Amino acid sequence: MLGCWAQEKLTERERRLVALEWFQFARIAQYPLGQKPATWLVVGGRGAGKTRLGAEWVNSMVRGFSPFATRRHSPIALVGETLADVREVMIEGPSGIATISRHDRPRFEPSRKRLVWDSGAVAQIFSSEDPDSLRGPQFQPAWCDELGCPAVDKGPNQPNMFPDAKSTEDATPCFSNGGRSDIAPRRLLEAHALHWDPAAAGFQETGNPISPIYGGRMVDVARSYVWAWDARPYPAFPLQSKVWSDSAGWHRGHWLNGRLNAPSLSDLINEILADHGLPAADVAGVEDTVSGYVIADPSSARAALEPLIDLFGLSACQVPGGLVFQQAAASQEAAVELIELAFDGESAVVETVRTPDHDLPAEALVSFGDPANDYQSASARSTRVAASNSRQHTISFPGMLEPGQASALAEDWIRRTWQEREQLSFALAEPRADIVPGSLVKVPASGSSAEFLVTGIEQGLVRKVTARQIARAAPAPWRSSNPGVEPSTSIVVGQPHAVFLDLPMMGAGSSQDQFRIAVRHVPWRSQALFASPEDTGFMLRGSVGRRADMGRLTAALLPGVQGRLDQTTALIAELYEGDLANVSRLQLLNGANYVAVRSAAGAWEVLQFEVAEETAPGVWRLRNLLRGQFGTGDATAAGAAIGADVVVLDSAVVPAGLLAGEAGLVLNWRVGPLGGDFSSASFSAHQETGGKRALTPLAPVHLRGKRTAGGDLSLSWIRRGRVDADSWQSSDIPLGEEREEYRVDVAVVGGAVVRSTTVSMPAWTYAASDIAADFGTPPAEVGITVRQLSVASGWGLPAAQRLALI
Repeated sequence: MLGCWAQEKLTERERRLVALEWFQFARIAQYPLGQKPATWLVVGGRGAGKTRLGAEWVNSMVRGFSPFATRRHSPIALVGETLADVREVMIEGPSGIATISRHDRPRFEPSRKRLVWDSGAVAQIFSSEDPDSLRGPQFQPAWCDELGCPAVDKGPNQPNMFPDAKSTEDATPCFSNGGRSDIAPRRLLEAHALHWDPAAAGFQETGNPISPIYGGRMVDVARSYVWAWDARPYPAFPLQSKVWSDSAGWHRGHWLNGRLNAPSLSDLINEILADHGLPAADVAGVEDTVSGYVIADPSSARAALEPLIDLFGLSACQVPGGLVFQQAAASQEAAVELIELAFDGESAVVETVRTPDHDLPAEALVSFGDPANDYQSASARSTRVAASNSRQHTISFPGMLEPGQASALAEDWIRRTWQEREQLSFALAEPRADIVPGSLVKVPASGSSAEFLVTGIEQGLVRKVTARQIARAAPAPWRSSNPGVEPSTSIVVGQPHAVFLDLPMMGAGSSQDQFRIAVRHVPWRSQALFASPEDTGFMLRGSVGRRADMGRLTAALLPGVQGRLDQTTALIAELYEGDLANVSRLQLLNGANYVAVRSAAGAWEVLQFEVAEETAPGVWRLRNLLRGQFGTGDATAAGAAIGADVVVLDSAVVPAGLLAGEAGLVLNWRVGPLGGDFSSASFSAHQETGGKRALTPLAPVHLRGKRTAGGDLSLSWIRRGRVDADSWQSSDIPLGEEREEYRVDVAVVGGAVVRSTTVSMPAWTYAASDIAADFGTPPAEVGITVRQLSVASGWGLPAAQRLALI
């Protein structure tokens, strides 16, 4: 047959002699080509011929047929997942031993669980369900099929269990939570390799003895075949579920594709330490995996490890032997009960610090890279239902996680944060060998029965110990997103209506936090914010947990007065959702009812209203306005056109996540449902520039000019502050800038600037000689403009005035 091994390697006479032998029909990839390899890695999909190769190998061992064997072998062990698998697949299957035998066909004796040849050779069958049955009998060759376990929590407890509704072994292993676990098959294979391999550290001779019959080990590690390495490439399998119907079983199945290449958390920790020239740590208490980890910038080992320690709930302690990393909540160590404590003469015997509820987050948001989605940014969140606040904590994990794993980690993180909120400080009179950093203790004197992890010990007359609470709990199940399953119906989610606001400094917070976003979505879903300076590389910047009340003007908002209550101008707007309410005059002056309106000039005017009247469903008339708040008088002067955006400034309008140094830069933004793919049609795209307004100095006020007896024009003004300038207690406001500097421009009224100068105080004298030089004959009026300097953003908003010279 063209292309087969026999056609290429044998003469015509030799082919006639062995016409019925398998290598006459075997593919080249199935045959060892006259070699005797120490290790075989058989890679192939369904129907590739893996079982046929094993059956031919056993057949050749019985016959002493080259190239598999140079002499006859017996007895032989046939090991499979179950006895039924051995019989139905390895013996009587289409490619089984009995089916493919061409000479001396063996007979199966099910009552004695063996296969017998007329030559006297015997093959005994065994299953992984009864591993102890392999003890006692001595074998020569052994065909062990499908060494491995499913990628499910505690999978090694019952490696033959396969969580698949189409499988006869559909079940979860004993004590398993049913969640996915990529570390389970890795640990099983490592345990087998260490147990059977004589070269492994701690190898015990009784575990894999040498046979007195053939002089080899009971189990030849070089001839172990793991299950399953699929020929279908990852991630095409399991993502292309329309091509392969078994894709749904991959995420908790026996497949090693896409798993073994992911580093274990313990290996990753030691790799980071090695990169920084540090010795390996004790990581025996660390169990988990990541799909990848990014260290983008030069950093210390501590900085590189901190995201792992935080998200996976690790503790790191320095002991005399080196560093020890462990997942303290999963430790099997019993806590040491401390009865006798010491009094140091200063503080209480036991000091307990408990974080109050209002300081704890109600929601944890984890951002990460999704390896199954071209490593694009993704997010997962977990919410504590009983929380009385709306605080959110964002964890920007610089690594790759499967979305289901990220959700489980977020759930574990917020549970630990709430359950491990206490810290203890106490003292011991004498050194104790069993109390070191990383030890678990109980301190009845604290009034708590909880366990605590020792985090530090300070030596002195007494040993001062600090410890934090731990709560032993099973980890949240890793509910895989099951990439092989496609939804039967398409769920269409519309894009949100998002409005970005570049606001002035409004109270506390950094300048970049004044670049805010308001989002409306029907029905409401929490929204995620991604940003990038380019069209790729989007990173999560934050999230929006509440729908904002926003709308549009239904009538133009005319320019109005500033600095006093405007009782003539009204703001008329349609709100898409939400209600407004009146406030008292005192509440108004104390900072109630803020609204932002996009002016005709593009800047946002911040104003307040005292009276709100609903004139039609969703249409509101706002009266008694305080306009131009926080230095937005330039927007007040510009007014706003019909259709301009109106946003109620409350806690639903949140910082967009602008980073320090990004003020004034053009960024691409994506806004859409939290946990969704930002490249989908459910995300709206925006290109925005923000952060400059909060850095811009406000326009000076009370710009005045007075002619002196000598003909000079004496100018003065009062500066305004954008930072902490709202107090009535001090005699002057903080400068708010690196230095005090102003630019004064003199111009022909309605014409060009004729003189420009800078001064370092809020005053300047326009000398009579300079007036004559600039104009010759002094005009009746000149235009004066004053701006304050900001090193960060340049010249600020102008104060302009026409002043008389005659």
